[in-house]
Amino acid sequence: MKDRLIITVSDVKGTKSYNIHQIVKKLAVIFTIVSILLIGGSFWFINFLNKKMDTLKISKEKEIELLVSKEKELLTKNKLHSLSIKDKIKDIKELSSKLDDIEVIIGLKDVPKSDLITRATLAKISSIEKMNMLQVIPNGSPLKKTKVTAKFGYRKHPITKKKQFHRGIDLRAKRKTDVHSTADGVVRYVQPKNKDAFGRVIIVSHNYGFETVYAHLRKTKVKIGDIIKKGDIIALSGNSGRSTGPHLHYEVRYASMVLNPRNFMKWNLKNYETIFNKERRIKWDSLVSLINSQK
Repeated sequence: MKDRLIITVSDVKGTKSYNIHQIVKKLAVIFTIVSILLIGGSFWFINFLNKKMDTLKISKEKEIELLVSKEKELLTKNKLHSLSIKDKIKDIKELSSKLDDIEVIIGLKDVPKSDLITRATLAKISSIEKMNMLQVIPNGSPLKKTKVTAKFGYRKHPITKKKQFHRGIDLRAKRKTDVHSTADGVVRYVQPKNKDAFGRVIIVSHNYGFETVYAHLRKTKVKIGDIIKKGDIIALSGNSGRSTGPHLHYEVRYASMVLNPRNFMKWNLKNYETIFNKERRIKWDSLVSLINSQK
């Protein structure tokens, strides 16, 4: 009887006894324990899921906040880029509006024929006035004997190998060759030290808005403010600055324009009128009329 469990039940009708096998007892105990574990596990799992959902909810909220913040940041950047693009477009329009002036300055655009000198104006120029103009407006060569080694205009730069506008001409010259002023004037600028692309430089201001530039010099012989006459020695040629060899870089300027120095180097009494046709960007008619009015 040791493997059996006796259960006695009493009521009004009497007492009854039931024998239950011990295994059934063990199964009942196990079932009870398993049920308790399942119920406890269910509560724990439900609690875990709730916490997980809360964590996911918080994480989702943070993610949304981050996305909103990122969106605001992107919108701000977009506005800044839009403003930057508008500024660039404005700059491009401004540059485009100045293109015609730039073309005139470097000689890529013709001047209207109405600006050409008239025969009536030419007829009024006396021999004395011609000589005076050749004294105060650049003409002739800054070197006694020379040869043009690089022309005025676009070319491949000898050092950078890039296409670049050459604002003057290069004249062959040995070191220490005398450099002469090509017209009366006042020394406006002197760089006596060897630095930058042009090295040693002299700029001379002449009458009626003309200027001449002498660069890559070995030595400067004038100072700012010096009054010089046509033919005066103002420097010695050299190889200073960014240069591949000894030479003189020579420019002729008028107002804000750079002119072809070759035309002025060939200008003299014998071919006096040719300059008016070759350099049409200068308002010669008004200039000569002004000179005539100063008689």
